[in-house]
Amino acid sequence: MQDYIVNVCGDESRAAWLIRGEKNLLFDAGMAYSAGRMIENIKRELGDAPLDAVLLSHSHYDHVAGLPFLRKQWPELAVYGSEYAAAILEKPSVRATMRRLSDDAAKGAGLKRAPDYDVEGLRVDRTVKEGDVIRIGDHEITVYETPGHTRCSLSYLADRDVLFASETVGVFSRDRYMPCYLVGYQMCLDAVEKLRHAPAKRVFITHQGIQDGKTPEEIWDYLEAELEKSKYEIIDIIKAHRTEEERLAVMKEKYHDGIVTEAEQPSFAFLLNAAATLKIVEKECMDVEENT
Repeated sequence: MQDYIVNVCGDESRAAWLIRGEKNLLFDAGMAYSAGRMIENIKRELGDAPLDAVLLSHSHYDHVAGLPFLRKQWPELAVYGSEYAAAILEKPSVRATMRRLSDDAAKGAGLKRAPDYDVEGLRVDRTVKEGDVIRIGDHEITVYETPGHTRCSLSYLADRDVLFASETVGVFSRDRYMPCYLVGYQMCLDAVEKLRHAPAKRVFITHQGIQDGKTPEEIWDYLEAELEKSKYEIIDIIKAHRTEEERLAVMKEKYHDGIVTEAEQPSFAFLLNAAATLKIVEKECMDVEENT
């Protein structure tokens, strides 16, 4: 039997997943440069049926820049996200940065630039918060606030089946864990602990998909252990290298090169995130470890 959840992303980042039913939902909206292929993939799955809603995990360009293209195709589309994400996406400076990052991502994929789009399409229509239960057609979606990767990060439990975990819990690829704490390390641990208690049968990891062959408990145990392990690895990087340039080079070699492709995550995007992670570890973890 075919799963009702399928990857429809137009590129290798796997940042757009269709949840089919009486109403059809999308978890995240992918990048601008590959939005055309994403829409083709959605149409192939749905035929003449419409896409009804988008559930945004957070406000980063690789998860939201496809929104204007989706709205053009399905004008009645409703986009759900956190109040913080709604405020962020309204800022002209954020929209300008997103345009630049979208063009850079397109170049990383061998294109000249991302296609033009209406920046007003980069918006949240309906804000949701911790504990909200959204009913869309035959779908029941429970909302969990899981800041740590960003302050606006949300996770969603779909139909008491799949827990769509935000990037806050981390990403793993080719059996390698990639830390994603950009605004708080302890926040990430708290998010894993919160989601551990959700009544999920399956767990979805951002940029990867549903984790078959492992129980939810095994996945949360792995993520918690890897979070702590990565913290000590980054502390060692900070202690061993004096300059940010040196530290970023080691971070890139350890957590990016040979793990993800440029099409999945361009180096420039990884380095932006890695710089934020280094600052969080210095601020939040170094003194604690030295005093224990």
